[in-house]
Amino acid sequence: MKLLRIYLGEKDSKGGKPLAEYIVELAYRNHMVGITVCKGIMGFGKKRHMHRSDFFTLSEDLPIIIDLVDEEEKIDEFEKEIKKLNFDGLIVKIPVDAYYMENEK
Repeated sequence: MKLLRIYLGEKDSKGGKPLAEYIVELAYRNHMVGITVCKGIMGFGKKRHMHRSDFFTLSEDLPIIIDLVDEEEKIDEFEKEIKKLNFDGLIVKIPVDAYYMENEK
């Protein structure tokens, strides 16, 4: 199993919709096992622009982190699709030991 983590900005878009939403729909169409999108409250990237959310600073471009965990082959193929998108960000792949927790009722 592998974890594919994508860092991008809230303002990034593709086809008139937020890039995070576009990536979730792309993952769904590619039958990925699952995806989680998290919005950060503070961060900066390679360009060193500080993005933060607080009472005095209303950033409109907060950090977004997208996590996908799936079989190595599916992650590698999905990564190729992500690399075709035009955005400033970071893509990280990490080997993971993963298992599903299911509540037996």
